[in-house]
Amino acid sequence: MGCHDVRPLLPARVEELTPLEARVRAEHIAGCSRCAAEAAAYSRLVRALAAMAVLEADPIAGTLERALAVLDRRRVLMADSRLAVFAAGSAGALVATVMVARALRQRRRGPRRAGAARGVPALATPALARAK
Repeated sequence: MGCHDVRPLLPARVEELTPLEARVRAEHIAGCSRCAAEAAAYSRLVRALAAMAVLEADPIAGTLERALAVLDRRRVLMADSRLAVFAAGSAGALVATVMVARALRQRRRGPRRAGAARGVPALATPALARAK
């Protein structure tokens, strides 16, 4: 199998792969330095995320009070249900516009360079998600 066939298997953990997929990935990585480097980057990312999951940070003093004050002001503004629906719709349209713009930009860059500018490898679909 070539790089194109193995690339979707690289971000998956071994437990997520079938025995055949795990063997194919291991054999390919043994002979392909590019895919081996990408698999190593995914492993580092998983370890970093696991390390960050246990970190806790105390909020800056007064953060809760400021957030509640902002929410209270917005609740007064949103008392009119038509205004609340308009605000929710506008927020949804903004999010959709940003997502479409990012997808178009990534499509123009191509699948290899989607995260290259930030130094982050492009994420592929895990093997189990593809199988469903």
